Amino acid sequence: MPKYFVNFLIFFLLGSLASQAQRKSNEEEKSTLDDSKYFGYGATTNTHSGLLGGLVFRSSTPVSQKNNLPVHRYLALEVVNIKHPKEYQNVSAIVSKFIYGKTNYFFVVRPEYGREWYLFKKNGESSIGLSGILAAGPSLGIEKPYYIKYGRGNGEQDVTVQFNPDVHSDFSQIRGAASIWQGFLTNAKFNPGFHIKAATSIDMSTFGENITGFEIGTTLEFFTRRPEIISSKLTTNPRAFASAYLTLYLGNKKLNKKK
Repeated sequence: MPKYFVNFLIFFLLGSLASQAQRKSNEEEKSTLDDSKYFGYGATTNTHSGLLGGLVFRSSTPVSQKNNLPVHRYLALEVVNIKHPKEYQNVSAIVSKFIYGKTNYFFVVRPEYGREWYLFKKNGESSIGLSGILAAGPSLGIEKPYYIKYGRGNGEQDVTVQFNPDVHSDFSQIRGAASIWQGFLTNAKFNPGFHIKAATSIDMSTFGENITGFEIGTTLEFFTRRPEIISSKLTTNPRAFASAYLTLYLGNKKLNKKK
């Protein structure tokens, strides 16, 4: 048997074995990518909120692949508190904080549906994944009255009322803000709208099936009418909000490899 034929046969067999190993590896990788589901929950902050802007629940389920990287169906539910750009904390004579001119809290519930495209896949338990997210959905705005404690003078007991610039114009008589739970959802007004967001997500698999991640992005939101956060007699309330946000979430992943 010619020597070159033996070399060719050996080369062919080695190439065939390498090809089968690579194909098996790709099939296992594809199986993992197809079956990796993620669920997370966490806290968010944005440019129209305080340090704690709200809570987020998110789910990511694979639906297809592109360039051997997974494409996920993205579902989320956000509950956030939106503040007016002109909100400022004041301190009353009895050293209690309040926001002068504020008439309502503005809470927004956001169901979201979209897609998550992975740019870098996770590889192992301690790897990092990078993905892009585009999602949209309705916005249910809830204007909940903001109550203050107001002194009436002449030895009369203070009253807890919603701020009215025509009645509570005496700054020195405001004793402070009432609890956020005061009259919870009593006299609340609903303000529907719509939002869209674009984000980048950094997922870190740290302890087995547990994950920690960051979501950084922007949200553009419109409402059917202007919410009254600060009294409309004192300033103009925006009808649309463009926000940058950061979400820190925890969660878990579920891997079901095909056999």
